[in-house]
Amino acid sequence: MIVRVGGVLLLLALAACNQTSGPLRKADRVAKADAAMTECKKRLGLEEVATPTGMVLDDPATRGQEMTPEMAGQLRLKVQCAFELNELLAARRDAQ
Repeated sequence: MIVRVGGVLLLLALAACNQTSGPLRKADRVAKADAAMTECKKRLGLEEVATPTGMVLDDPATRGQEMTPEMAGQLRLKVQCAFELNELLAARRDAQ
């Protein structure tokens, strides 16, 4: 029993030492999130729409303006790719 516990602790210690941290891990997270966002855009047929820089759905700066195809695409991305966009924005924020 003691040998098993010691073995488990040793494995946990080795796993903790093996984890990458710092700029490399942050860059990898951004790259993965960007790839997931690109895939979501592709799935929706919105590859040409710029990736939103925020999650605000009701932007006071554009309130009352006529809906353009670009604005509609951005809104659709914010709603249908919300998970991917949130991860991308968080990864970018953490990488700074």
